[in-house]
Amino acid sequence: MCGLLGGIWRDGTGVGEAAARGALHWLTHRGPDAEGIELHDGVFLGHRRLSIIDLDPRSNQPMRSGAMSIIYNGEIYNYREVRDALRERGVSFSTNSDTEVLLKAFALDGISCLERLEGMFAFAIWDSQLRKLVLARDKFGEKPLQYFHDDSLFAFGSEFRAVEALAGPQRLQVDSSALPLYFRFSYLPAPAAPFAGAHQLEPGCWLELDVDRWESRKSRYYDLPVRLTRLRSKSSPSFESAKLQLRKRLTKAVEDRILASDVPVSVFLSGGLDSSVIASLASQTGAHNVTAYSVAFPNDPEFDESGYARLVADRYPNLDHQIINVTEDALAHFTDQTLALLGEPYGDASLIPTAFVCSHVREKVVLGGDGADEIFAGYGTYSAMQWSARMPFWLKAVLTRIPTVSNPVAIGNPLLRGAALFHKHLRCSATEEYLAWRSYANSAQLEALGVPERSGDKLPIRSRRIRSLRDLLVTDIEFNLPADMLKKVDLASMQHSLEVRLPYLDSGLVEFVLNLPASYLIANGRRKHLLREAFRDLLPPEIVGRRKQGFLLPIRKWMKDGRMRDELLELSAVQSALNPAAIRHFADRHQAGTEDLSALLWSCYVYLKWLRRPRLLDVEFSG
Repeated sequence: MCGLLGGIWRDGTGVGEAAARGALHWLTHRGPDAEGIELHDGVFLGHRRLSIIDLDPRSNQPMRSGAMSIIYNGEIYNYREVRDALRERGVSFSTNSDTEVLLKAFALDGISCLERLEGMFAFAIWDSQLRKLVLARDKFGEKPLQYFHDDSLFAFGSEFRAVEALAGPQRLQVDSSALPLYFRFSYLPAPAAPFAGAHQLEPGCWLELDVDRWESRKSRYYDLPVRLTRLRSKSSPSFESAKLQLRKRLTKAVEDRILASDVPVSVFLSGGLDSSVIASLASQTGAHNVTAYSVAFPNDPEFDESGYARLVADRYPNLDHQIINVTEDALAHFTDQTLALLGEPYGDASLIPTAFVCSHVREKVVLGGDGADEIFAGYGTYSAMQWSARMPFWLKAVLTRIPTVSNPVAIGNPLLRGAALFHKHLRCSATEEYLAWRSYANSAQLEALGVPERSGDKLPIRSRRIRSLRDLLVTDIEFNLPADMLKKVDLASMQHSLEVRLPYLDSGLVEFVLNLPASYLIANGRRKHLLREAFRDLLPPEIVGRRKQGFLLPIRKWMKDGRMRDELLELSAVQSALNPAAIRHFADRHQAGTEDLSALLWSCYVYLKWLRRPRLLDVEFSG
């Protein structure tokens, strides 16, 4: 797991070594173990390494083979099998790293080699003979890859902070047209980016730059809907058979992610179903103790799941359980530190507690439970949209004209609260209903902030047809999962030189589960039915029967009367990017309990902090 950075200057002038190393310094937290650069003929490749597989310096990067050089961030879990297959074809190796396997597989088979890789990755390969650069990103978007392209420079990297430093502070200008997306969703979905001329490479995609023509082309090597159609069989396995197959597949996914490491591997244990399953399987792999990390909110008991985590840890003696206490005071300085490292605005508040626990992990590698909700239908959104799909169109049309409750989360009765939330997000179109569930601001609020949506703005997702639970899950996997959940995991972990591996995102496992009948995933209103039943015997009954609880920061309370509310109002008063009167109005409505605007207020707070980010202004750039 590492950080990569590179640039190609069209006129061949390139960048000086001091400036190159200065820009690469912004990625030190992603790879504190080694630094490497390659500079020649207007081309710069830079790498920061977090050593996990083949710790020897021989596996440092950039790594070269013939005319090709690679800089790579990630892990290929099946690299041993791929290496064996390449050896049978006459390929020799001088390291034990997955980096060399990836480089030589690409040299032999080009982009088609990606179809055989199981892992998380973002990489760049420069072919000095053909004068072409290839970028690629893993199937589900676990690892980020961003780039900037204008008439004279193509710059790319793991984080925009480093790309911005390499390109020079005058080249990358904030793109105000991207702000409506950020404030609506609390993140920027790929390919959107915070700077004009910049993009995020989409998951499962590759991009090739022909330097002599100064043209790029992009394509997709992994298409989940297409894969599901090809793999669909005429008959589904029985529920009992599906349980056994799931158990076998997930156990192997955990084992693969533990064995593909030359350093110890730990686990996150939140107390929820997903992480509890992973922790239980990890505890049974190998003879060594496994450290399990949990978070407690001693001053906010409604968010505290540590008691459930203890139940799991007590069941498995070889889990070394570490509980980390989180309070507002403890997070005050830590929040500023975390937000200062953001290369782009990212407004999911769960980033902060996630980064806090990551900062306490002693190992270099940890297993997480992210991805399970999107595969096994864990979010309440899915049940709600199933109910909505059964309603006749005329009834929806009538209900959507009735005024909604302004603050459903303030309703004490859970049934009434659920009904109010259902009504608030109800739409006649399934796609628009999905976007409503995923949005934290409406058009009127964006207009008030001074970041109005343009009539020509279109999300590719709007052209989707959501007709089944599987369509809905695939939409979430391709839209929300990489831009929100996986980005959070990457940002939170890599800020602290930590690699998080996600067994639920094994591609074979994902494809298997999504081709099962919807009734296996949601049965009688019970979400994650298959996952619960497949691992019931490994977990305490309290865990199997639990409702989902997200890993949240208590910002609803903190934005009412806490330090962050006061700081937000102070920040908004001394800037012109957003309308300070609108922010004050939103803050007052939230404080009064008229609306729950905590997510929107937090997004404003993060964005204004991001505008004040430290930048590399004192380095001389050439080119």
